[in-house]
Amino acid sequence: MNFNCSKNNSGLTERLEKALTDNRIFHAYIFEGRGNTDKVEFARSFIKGVLCPKNLGENCGQCNICDKIDHNNHEDIIYVEKEGLSVKDDAIKDIQEKLNIKALGDRNIVVISDSDTMTLRAQNRLLKTLEEPPGNSILILLAENMENLSQTILSRCVKYRIEGDKPRNFSEKARNLIEMMQDGAPVYEMNKYIEEYMKDRDKTLQLMDEIENVYINIITGKQEGASQYKFEDIYEKIQLIEEARKQTHQGMSASYALKNLILKMSL
Repeated sequence: MNFNCSKNNSGLTERLEKALTDNRIFHAYIFEGRGNTDKVEFARSFIKGVLCPKNLGENCGQCNICDKIDHNNHEDIIYVEKEGLSVKDDAIKDIQEKLNIKALGDRNIVVISDSDTMTLRAQNRLLKTLEEPPGNSILILLAENMENLSQTILSRCVKYRIEGDKPRNFSEKARNLIEMMQDGAPVYEMNKYIEEYMKDRDKTLQLMDEIENVYINIITGKQEGASQYKFEDIYEKIQLIEEARKQTHQGMSASYALKNLILKMSL
């Protein structure tokens, strides 16, 4: 199957290919990935595997169905994006109305980008559809942080994590920044060290992710020097990173959120 995604996802794509080949298709999925990961393209690759008439799971990339999906004009696929800072209740209501219309082909498919920004009211409305999905429909929720979704929604979806490419300099920058914190470097020096990353939102968010990855690797023993850290301190810092990421979803400037994060972690 022709998945358009990072080479870091070979294991994930193999599992999805097998699920499609075995006709184990669920009614709801969550694909989680960093902000700079093209989750919509990944979803399109998966949808082609579902709808491609050549063979279930084939995703030939050449037939009329695959061509329509690539060009975003397939009649049975509904794309939803956030309005302003969130996916609103009206957008979910519109989905429900469209899903009540019989698909022209095999099934209706909904793709909700930035699903983790859904308002509480929108999540509650979507839950009704997840509990009783109409016909053969599939709902695909794309998220940067699925923990922002309610537990009831999470429990009704199959969840996968999409990994993006990780440039070596991001990992090195994150490790050096953590060492600077550990050595008690002044906050202004640390901000100066990463100022080039604060000019781009995606780079800022990716650096946050890499900082979290370093801490996780310390906890799991994949990173050397674990004896220098107290695990309770690391867990606290990971919580601060999650909070900073959530603040960016709520509209805070990513660069400000990162500066604030560094200040809190240095206290």
